[in-house]
Amino acid sequence: MNNVKKGNQFEEKSLEIIENLKERGLFGIKDFIEITPKAKRYSELRKAEIEFDLIIEFKPPNADRPMMTYFIECKNYGKRVPVEQVQKFHSDILQVSGVNAKGIIISRGAFQKSAYNFAESTGMMIIEGESVNNFNIIHYKRSSENETKIPFIEKSLVHSLIDEGLKSIENVIDRELLNILTKSENNLTYGIDKLSKEDINEITREELNKISQGILRKAYGLNIKELSEYLNNEYGIKIQHFDPKEHKYLGTCNIDAKTIGISKKIVNTPREMFVLGHEFGHFLLHQKVVINQNLLDSFNDSKFDFSKGKHDLENPRQWIEWQANYFSTSLLLPQSSLTAKLWQSMIRRGLAKGDYILNDSIDSHKKFQSIVSYLSLHFNVSKTSVIYRLKEYKLLREESRTKSIKQIIEEFNFEQFT
Repeated sequence: MNNVKKGNQFEEKSLEIIENLKERGLFGIKDFIEITPKAKRYSELRKAEIEFDLIIEFKPPNADRPMMTYFIECKNYGKRVPVEQVQKFHSDILQVSGVNAKGIIISRGAFQKSAYNFAESTGMMIIEGESVNNFNIIHYKRSSENETKIPFIEKSLVHSLIDEGLKSIENVIDRELLNILTKSENNLTYGIDKLSKEDINEITREELNKISQGILRKAYGLNIKELSEYLNNEYGIKIQHFDPKEHKYLGTCNIDAKTIGISKKIVNTPREMFVLGHEFGHFLLHQKVVINQNLLDSFNDSKFDFSKGKHDLENPRQWIEWQANYFSTSLLLPQSSLTAKLWQSMIRRGLAKGDYILNDSIDSHKKFQSIVSYLSLHFNVSKTSVIYRLKEYKLLREESRTKSIKQIIEEFNFEQFT
């Protein structure tokens, strides 16, 4: 389905939800409410009409103009909504609104921080939806601290016209709109696409081919300089290094500011490449994620289940982190490149190419350690990452009764794996 069709479906579903309020009588003042989809209003400044996705107007009996108007936009932007979109909506409203206007802008996906700030400063509401097929409103931003209020756009507010009768009507409409738009919290995906391993592998293949056609064709290993320059040239991402005392984590990603932070603690170590790839994964895969940091931090991390050979993913944090980890692994250790270099390394050590068999012999363990070290250096990643990837692609077979791969990984503090 193309993006235009998806966008239209999202818009239609958004408007349908709100229009149904009137038909179900939820406003309680049905006769004085006018709901107009694709409403056009004349702008004196433009000498032309401006179209809005939906306008809800309250017009008392015998009144020649609305006493209160709700302007609603529902869009499928497909990326973080820039502040310019919110500024335009605000300007459009002021050009046609008259008095006592309220603005609500709904998007499938997240807004830039500056867009939030502008909305809060001007008295507009931002609503972040999910997808066409899973339409749950999961977050909204407003300037008022009142839980049942949608703020007026400040420049349209005329206090002398807001009497007790209008306040009563306002309370009814605000309450019902907020109830329908912020009610559902079940089965939320928080804007996280449930990408499969193959989905992520395909994304990383595209990125690697954009960096250099030779990476996959000749099984090259990426390096920090090459990847950093690509991120800056292709996406405008700047790499910053922070003191380990500033943060407990090793990497950060600010999608709005287009910055990736790397702890100085891991600079020039095998972990640096993996963390950079991980944060790049966040930037590329999580543009639409709608979840605040406190909620994200409240979820537990996932654990790798060796019996299943995969991570158990049970909450949004686990999905987000697994995707970023797998993206980094796929970017730095592509299956074709890893396979080619494994076989090349095995042949050099007098072994037939194929999956490596780890048995109980000392020779088997020594060659395994040597091969893992070589692959780690070639691809600029940790030995742990290499082993996980070999295991995943069934390039490593265990026939050892004395020590499992899990035990070997846990013993990486030994000299041969430092």
